[in-house]
Amino acid sequence: MNAHPDYRHISNWAISLSEQPDYQGLTYRFLHLLEELPWISKAVAYEVYGERNLKTGEARCTSEQLVRRFPLDFTEQPQEEEIDLLNEFNSSADLKPSKPNAAGLFTRIVAPVRELGGPDRALLLKGEFDAAALALLADMIALYRNLVALHDSKERDPLTKLPNRQSFDARMLQVCEYFRMHPIQDRCQEKSSWIAMLDIDNFKRINDTYGHLYGDEVLLVFSQAMEKHFRYNDFLFRFGGEEFVVILNLVNQADAEATFERFRAAIERHRFPISGPVTVSIGLTHIDHLTLPIHLLDRADKALYQAKAGGRNKLVAYRNLDPAVGRVGTEPEVF
Repeated sequence: MNAHPDYRHISNWAISLSEQPDYQGLTYRFLHLLEELPWISKAVAYEVYGERNLKTGEARCTSEQLVRRFPLDFTEQPQEEEIDLLNEFNSSADLKPSKPNAAGLFTRIVAPVRELGGPDRALLLKGEFDAAALALLADMIALYRNLVALHDSKERDPLTKLPNRQSFDARMLQVCEYFRMHPIQDRCQEKSSWIAMLDIDNFKRINDTYGHLYGDEVLLVFSQAMEKHFRYNDFLFRFGGEEFVVILNLVNQADAEATFERFRAAIERHRFPISGPVTVSIGLTHIDHLTLPIHLLDRADKALYQAKAGGRNKLVAYRNLDPAVGRVGTEPEVF
């Protein structure tokens, strides 16, 4: 390929990117296209978390931000990336190149991709870039940003910005497939994955008493508490209404139950604006290699039902479930 691609190449790139069915496929393809350019030796994408709700003009605090590399491998412990990446990401520039080398070429570029429906993103590019390369990259990244925004509008909840039910289905299949290939023999001792359904207690009463605007505020504050409490290799979803789902990774049974119990207690202590005290009921089950995703979700739902039926503001694990609970056609509606 020529150092600077022609119109035909660029048109083919745009077509290829627009064909991708989701954010994951789009980002995989975009990184591949970047690394096809002869002057790029490495292209890496990151998701940047922390201080999502800054006011206009307010400075970002690097110490409160974390990044995770794309694609996230839930089987590895998350690690903080070098502080320089965050410093460059927080600059106002659309492209943040390194100082030019002796030949007048830039060897490292950080490209923020901000103000989207999900987390902020950043691209780290290494190679040798001249002024014409920078101009082309700016246009390519603008196209990528617009396509990411479209995927976020489809794959994320517009209020909380958490992944939605559609995103959950794809991620759950990924996790279940991993454990089919790497079965866990002892969930009490080995680190594995867990799925929990979380339901805000008496949420209908909050909406009826204070109005849907304040109900939305409770949902938003609740989702932000989830993001602070769980780690960056756990997966958080808004499932619908006042119901959320967490896939907790790399913990044994005792740690999984302790993690969700701490979150339940944290919500109970949290001072929500206007609405007063808020509590959450949680149903938890282990992700094993023998059970289909739909049945795992059903187990978590049955455990959640028992938590609600048992007085709310509780964590119930499916392993402790009363066999009489959750039979089809016997469950009264619980709000």
